[in-house]
Amino acid sequence: MLLRRTLLSLQVDGLGPTMRRAWTYLFGTEHKYVFVQYMKTPATQVALPVEANGIVVRQMAERDLKDVRVRRHEPDDVDHLALGVVATRQEEIVGAAWYTDSVSPAQPWYPIVQPHLRHPAWFDANIFVIPGEKAAGWAISKNATDAVALAGVRSTVALVGVDNKPSIFLLRLLGARLVGRLSIRHRLGYSTTVVAPVTQDKDSAL
Repeated sequence: MLLRRTLLSLQVDGLGPTMRRAWTYLFGTEHKYVFVQYMKTPATQVALPVEANGIVVRQMAERDLKDVRVRRHEPDDVDHLALGVVATRQEEIVGAAWYTDSVSPAQPWYPIVQPHLRHPAWFDANIFVIPGEKAAGWAISKNATDAVALAGVRSTVALVGVDNKPSIFLLRLLGARLVGRLSIRHRLGYSTTVVAPVTQDKDSAL
């Protein structure tokens, strides 16, 4: 899995970012925020695909997996995939998002999110938007959230790198609540996760 991701990262991100990411996975530590977002059924019952400002958001299809950027950002836990969506501009993929049904006690962060969950709950497994496509970021986040709500999901969980300001900003716009922080320490293929709850969600906590 690591080799596959490294090769995909070389194609999409280049040598420098790929080497830094590989070093983190082998010897580094990742720091992430844990968010819980409550779903609100949209006032207008609009089904995918949705088009606005030149961006089309639709459900992910098998053909989309041929896109190297989609494969590069596809989450590991695809066996639990509940919903995948892509954003396109002039039929070219400019972003994608994945949700899985893997919110369970098997996850190391489950104890801190459990008191905040409303079931059924899904995991916001990953989202990517190509650089410069700010409109796509909002379009895919908002429409994917609406689709999740229309599927009957009442809350979602998301893990976001502490330096990933665009994703944190989007989650904040959508009303997500910060409930914890986690550190993942990698040592030659072995990982140790430490999770701490956040008792008060204030902007200063970020």
